Amino acid sequence: MRKIGVFWIVDGKVDGFREPVENGEDYGDTVQPSCDHFTYWDRFVLRYPKLKLMEYDEIPRGRVVYDRRKNRFVILSSKEVLNNRELVRSICQFYGLDENIELRRDEHYEI
Repeated sequence: MRKIGVFWIVDGKVDGFREPVENGEDYGDTVQPSCDHFTYWDRFVLRYPKLKLMEYDEIPRGRVVYDRRKNRFVILSSKEVLNNRELVRSICQFYGLDENIELRRDEHYEI
């Protein structure tokens, strides 16, 4: 099942929050995750104690949303993450996505 959510890259691996599209929140033509990086960070660092002294925006991150108008999933992240084919493949696996995706750079995620 394909999902949406927010993710981080920790030690070269993708991890984060994911949920079915039906549980997301409408925002214009997109369905956004019901949880954002800031909100999910406290739960996330429980799995990665070494990150406890860091802020949620100090490591590579991004989000996956669904674009209803284009009928496809969109991965939003930094240029560095999106230019790494292995990371994009890992993000797709984590969220159960196929080739019908759009990669969209978002300066919000640049470190």
